Amino acid sequence: QAQAESQRAHRLSGARSTPRRVRTGQHRCRAHREMGKVKVSRTVAVLCTSAYLAECVWSYFVLRDEMIGSRQAVLVFPVAMLAVLLVLNLSKLAGRALARACGANKMNARKFGDQTWQLLIHVSMTLFELRVLAGETWYSDPASCFEGYKERKPEKPITQALYIVQLAIWVITCFSHQFLEARHKDYALMYLHHIVTIALILLSWTFHFQKTGVTVLYVHDASDIAIDLLKMSNYLKLEGASRLFIVEIMFVTNLVSWVWFRIYQLPFRIVYSCIADGFVKLFDFVCIGKPLHIVCSCYGFIWLLLALCLMHVWWLYLLLRIAYKLVCAPGKGHDAGRDEYEGDSDDDDDEHEKAD
Repeated sequence: QAQAESQRAHRLSGARSTPRRVRTGQHRCRAHREMGKVKVSRTVAVLCTSAYLAECVWSYFVLRDEMIGSRQAVLVFPVAMLAVLLVLNLSKLAGRALARACGANKMNARKFGDQTWQLLIHVSMTLFELRVLAGETWYSDPASCFEGYKERKPEKPITQALYIVQLAIWVITCFSHQFLEARHKDYALMYLHHIVTIALILLSWTFHFQKTGVTVLYVHDASDIAIDLLKMSNYLKLEGASRLFIVEIMFVTNLVSWVWFRIYQLPFRIVYSCIADGFVKLFDFVCIGKPLHIVCSCYGFIWLLLALCLMHVWWLYLLLRIAYKLVCAPGKGHDAGRDEYEGDSDDDDDEHEKAD
């Protein structure tokens, strides 16, 4: 009995020798390693999540007054959500399995799976948007988006269908970004970008600016394909002469695509036309004599578009920083991406796997 008491006392003293703060720290380190080791202000996370939840409620009030063909949009939306969720889970699983088969570690395989879902969505939505834009002049002549606006003719069912699918995608993407995906250094800005995009979809639906909305969505989805391929090749470390400079080639392709679509097409053609041909010329029709929240929403729509443009300029600055490091250290594309965007989680994960 004395020996048993002695052993029990020894175990208890051993347990007490590890302070609770240390054990908590270990759990936090593991959590940060799993989420990409990116620390985010709790205030920022709470504010963004609150805005996201508010937008989910707002979506219901917008959708209940809209029709997709002969059906209420609020009834079609859950079906679209389920379809998007199915595609999300299947594509992520397939992407992670492919990355592991190619030799990626757990963290990079997880990121590769996340990006596989994004690539699938961006390719399919670009094709969908090109189908909607076929035979229209909305992209080639943005001012035509506002012709006949005062007549308020219902949009074609295919345009409404695109909108309902895009809203489902962005609602789920925003949730996944906050709660499921590994975090990058631009986590907070990307979260804000998702929130702004959802707000623009809902506002353009409310003000019947779907034609302009289709062009904005097209510019985003088309330019995102290159960056998806860049990230995926980076996670597989396809850099340098031994890998045919795939990362470097994709980086140049993405840089050209980003400048063309997001730095030129969006602000100087689409947003400019939205302000000059839409906001200014139609201000009296849309805002005069309307309730205050309608007037504020109209101004908010323009300011949110300008906010998107500013975010794109910041990401261009980030791309140029990576480009500088690529020039200074050829064949080190993965390291440049880690330093400027990914964080140090991928290499840390390699070390933990070896330790395990």
